[in-house]
Amino acid sequence: MTLDIALVCLTLSVALATYRVLRGPSWGDRITAFDFLTVNLAVLVVVVALRTGLVGFLDAALIMSILGFLSTVALARYMLRGRVMQ
Repeated sequence: MTLDIALVCLTLSVALATYRVLRGPSWGDRITAFDFLTVNLAVLVVVVALRTGLVGFLDAALIMSILGFLSTVALARYMLRGRVMQ
């Protein structure tokens, strides 16, 4: 019951964050929404792993969160400096 409510809330949160990524008024808002979206997707995968009992989803959530963090840092550096690497 609690996991079902968490799935509904996370799905709604993912939908709203996706909307903000696509329609954000500025690039800063879009980068922040993208970071929030990757965190929500990782948590959604963890909740699905808890619900189904498949441990392999936890590895996928870890990889998603690492890639989300690195892409957020790369996007922020690109917006600040105009390039990602020096």
